[in-house]
Amino acid sequence: MTNPWFRRLRAARTLGALICGAVVMGSLPAVISPAIAAGSTLPASAEAGAFALAAETGEPVEIIQQRTEDELVYANPDGSLTSETSVQPQRVQRPDGSWEKADATLERRPDGTVGPKAAVVDLAFAAAGSSDLVTLGEEGKSFTLRWPAPLPEPVLDGDTAEYREVLPGVDLLATASVTGYSYVLEVKTPEAARSEELAELRLPVRSEGLELGTSPTGGLQAVDASGERVFGGQAPKMWDSATAGVPADAVPASGPDTPAQEAPDAGAKVVDMTLDVSTTAVTVEPDRALLTAADTDFPVYIDPEAGMSKSEWLYVSSSHPSTEFHKFKDEEGVGRCSAKTIGGIYYVCSGSPYTNRMYFQFATKGWQNRTISKAVFEVYETFAFSCTKSAVNLHMVAEGGVDSATNWNNKPKDGDLLVDRTVAYGRGDSCSPDAPASWVGFADNADESNENLTASVRKKAAGEDSIAFSLRAADEDDPNSWKRFRGDNAKLVVTYNTRPDKPTGERLTNPDEKTCTTDNTKRPWIRDATPRMSVTGTDADSHTDGSGQNLTATFQVWDQDTSRPLVYEGKDGPQNEGKFEREIPVRELKHGGGYRWRAQTYDGSTGSLKNSGYSPWSDWCEFVVDVERPDTEPHVEPVTGEADLPAGTKRHFTFSANGNSDSVFKNDVEFYEWDLGNDTPTRKADPTALGGKATVEVAPSTFGPNVLYVRSVDRAGNRGPLEKYFFTVDRACADVLADTCAAAVYGLDQTSGTTTPDASGHDRDLTVKGADWVAGNNSASDPADKALRFNGTTDHATAASAVHTGQAFTVSAWVRPTSLAKNISVISQAGSQGNGFNLYYSTAYKRWIFGRHISDTADSDLVRAMASSERPATVNKWVHLAGTYDPVARRFTLFVDGEEQGSATVTDVWNATKGLNIGRARYGADWSDPFAGDIDDVRLVPGLLSGTEIFRLANS
Repeated sequence: MTNPWFRRLRAARTLGALICGAVVMGSLPAVISPAIAAGSTLPASAEAGAFALAAETGEPVEIIQQRTEDELVYANPDGSLTSETSVQPQRVQRPDGSWEKADATLERRPDGTVGPKAAVVDLAFAAAGSSDLVTLGEEGKSFTLRWPAPLPEPVLDGDTAEYREVLPGVDLLATASVTGYSYVLEVKTPEAARSEELAELRLPVRSEGLELGTSPTGGLQAVDASGERVFGGQAPKMWDSATAGVPADAVPASGPDTPAQEAPDAGAKVVDMTLDVSTTAVTVEPDRALLTAADTDFPVYIDPEAGMSKSEWLYVSSSHPSTEFHKFKDEEGVGRCSAKTIGGIYYVCSGSPYTNRMYFQFATKGWQNRTISKAVFEVYETFAFSCTKSAVNLHMVAEGGVDSATNWNNKPKDGDLLVDRTVAYGRGDSCSPDAPASWVGFADNADESNENLTASVRKKAAGEDSIAFSLRAADEDDPNSWKRFRGDNAKLVVTYNTRPDKPTGERLTNPDEKTCTTDNTKRPWIRDATPRMSVTGTDADSHTDGSGQNLTATFQVWDQDTSRPLVYEGKDGPQNEGKFEREIPVRELKHGGGYRWRAQTYDGSTGSLKNSGYSPWSDWCEFVVDVERPDTEPHVEPVTGEADLPAGTKRHFTFSANGNSDSVFKNDVEFYEWDLGNDTPTRKADPTALGGKATVEVAPSTFGPNVLYVRSVDRAGNRGPLEKYFFTVDRACADVLADTCAAAVYGLDQTSGTTTPDASGHDRDLTVKGADWVAGNNSASDPADKALRFNGTTDHATAASAVHTGQAFTVSAWVRPTSLAKNISVISQAGSQGNGFNLYYSTAYKRWIFGRHISDTADSDLVRAMASSERPATVNKWVHLAGTYDPVARRFTLFVDGEEQGSATVTDVWNATKGLNIGRARYGADWSDPFAGDIDDVRLVPGLLSGTEIFRLANS
């Protein structure tokens, strides 16, 4: 029977010229399955589930979550992965997350435009009456080519829209692909070819987010704002419909006919055209000589193209050595197309013999950590010249030579012969046995030591370099070598395991977190002999499923100073990728030792894949162990001549290590911590050298006794014992009871308003919330004397903190309670959770109390200085209350009507900075103890007043 794949002779046609353009996409983003959308429930690892099913069934299982338009990934029973990467997208993801086969078949849309059923680009051809010939876009960026006049209703034929008679005797054929488009003008007659409208073809353009221009190869390209190419195509060309011809007595044997509008025949005349691109138009100038030559066969075709892809496929032909056949449609030939007698039958591929080769290029981005155990190049053979098998070679070529500008003249030189296959598929039942079209897999043969496809792919993947192949006949002089292959579905199939990534984020916690270094001058000193090491481990095999591959981290600690290098090795995991930690056990590290550590992760691969399951080791991290704290309090020495200075005046103190001696590092004091009135000092003083002296400048704000707290700190952060240095500061005022000598003074002598001034001049004005102005404690002799009356529920007044509650201070006020039924606070200074001081009445003790919370925490106990029973509180009677704090003795003292009543000491020191409160106090997150009664003449002094001075206040 007649072979259905024998090439049909082209019907003779009058001259037609096709002006063509095509555009293809520059790079395709990976598409993640909706199965991992936010809120969905996943197994511990989708990859792990696929591996489990593969092991159970003995068959590969696709990991759906890793599917993209051009790649499928399978989990294999042996624990490896297999990736199938196609040169062109084979599937498209729907808006609901499901997938459908890529399909360039055109369909009409509700708005009248025409577009492919399933493509990875946004593509639309013109509706009837529109001038927008083609619009191509991706991720919100697009451009439109416009025909100079409204277009007619298109006639659809598969992937092609035919706009008839767009010029007299000229049809426009727009063809879609799943990544772009091509269009050609078919000039059908010599009369049409002579039209002046074909002298120059100018198509207006508009774009959004793209800049159009001419590519280095002469084609149209569109780049985004970053300069990255999004769409691009080959240089335009035109050709006529001439064919090579076949003798009448011969059997045609070239394979299925390629329509003239898609590519020129071997006998066609081909001319390159120049493309001019501006911001407003794309212009080509057809070759008038070809259009008007007497030997031109019509139709003539004029052709540009545009689209996008991260891979390439093309063929080159000696029949048209300067013509590019980029991203050809369906199948094309490889080998020698001529004639040969086989079994007495004269088979002819072409009356004008020529040779073709194909080229394919694949991206390997993201493959750097793949350990590839097998690589297979698969291409679909649709036709063979005869049933006699012949060899086809797969060569490595330079990837830079495979692009839209590749033709026979500039084709890349064949490199290593990677694999060959001897095949003859596609002649169906005309062969015995039957030889239908079939996939041909090019894979290394273990019996042939010179085949190295896997090694070559592995090398390219390690550098994430694109890999390119040539497909050619082994004997390009033999007509029997002619075969036809599909281009757009060729695949590179690799079996691999992805090596876990090198661990990062190395940290050592001791308990402070230390960063990683191998700089001997910067390596961290740690004060914990059982520090915790941590790294972040990742594995790219299952990034897209949101959970990661199970990993185990191994930590190693090495001794830098002795002959015992490996001190400790421990593991953490298995667990999903993320943070891995391991604490070094007790007794593994010694004081004074220098060490370094590193970590490596392992993904559990076994058998032949085991070695590929280990990540590179992390960077080395060095550290020194110092567990001894400084053993002496620092020595504090005031600078000579600064003894009797008043408050607010700068003075200087010098700190020294005072004989500190570490058992290994000797005097290793790195700095001193110090503060006034704070027994957890944080101010830092750096000596000029390790173990040396440091001098600080201090300006005490309080007069009377002061305490300077100082301690030594070594390089590991070990803190030595606290030195409490006591010194006295002179008063800055001649009269310590003068308003200007106070930190804040509130006479409360207004008659109205919501604020009252600070008479000390320090601008700590008081804000009044709800209290009323009433007669003061001295109103009998001075009617202008006023006070604030508080209602015992919500009334209060506030100002900024007035005194440092860790240093010496005095607070006083006149008060007249109107109720003693519950606790009432006269004045307090708040921290975050408690009071740095509080002058209040206690119903539990039935007396006045001056005290503070031990610490600024919600559950802190109180320290109380209480009035004696001889001085009970009385309602509706004025009483003078005062409290002092001596930081040297750490003593709170209460005075009632100028007489000392009681005292109490504290162990901790802290400063309340959250504000001064009159008429309330803080307990935890709440305000409580609202005052009921009148308050007058509030005074806060930054120093320790004597009993005599407080008596004067009470009786002035």
